[in-house]
Amino acid sequence: MREGPLDIVVIGLSLSSSWGNGHATTYRALLRALALRGHRVTFLERDVPWYAAHRDLPDPDFCRLEFYDDLAGLGEWSARIAAADAVIVGSYVPEGVAVGHFVQDTARGVTAFYDIDTPVTLAKLRQGEQEYLSPELIPGYDLYLSFTGGPTLDLLMQHYGSPAARAL
Repeated sequence: MREGPLDIVVIGLSLSSSWGNGHATTYRALLRALALRGHRVTFLERDVPWYAAHRDLPDPDFCRLEFYDDLAGLGEWSARIAAADAVIVGSYVPEGVAVGHFVQDTARGVTAFYDIDTPVTLAKLRQGEQEYLSPELIPGYDLYLSFTGGPTLDLLMQHYGSPAARAL
């Protein structure tokens, strides 16, 4: 087991704006706790107009916040993603399936999907919707972090092939 601080990259819906989503407040608490434990976190957020117009945390003191415009812009972070000890992709990330493939192809450390919306995600997958996650991506993540526990974790591992689904 690795000791010492980790370099973590999180690609999430939003950290800079809590306007219209609960993701920012969840990420803020989690990333602040990671920083207090000495870990170095970079949060990559898609720069979209509706969050840009309502930023209430443009410069957090507990992590590095960076913005990217599109998938090509995310590609500029390839070296950082490849070098990270862990890369976490969150639910509802724009073009999340493409982002997931990019991360799984690029990262050399642990990869995780952080699902802040697990019941919604599973309903979307049952309906064939692949807005931010597809069934074939799930086994490619080393870890599936879910807001939901219990039998849902078994479903993620047994039906969708997650190597490790855990409640967070």
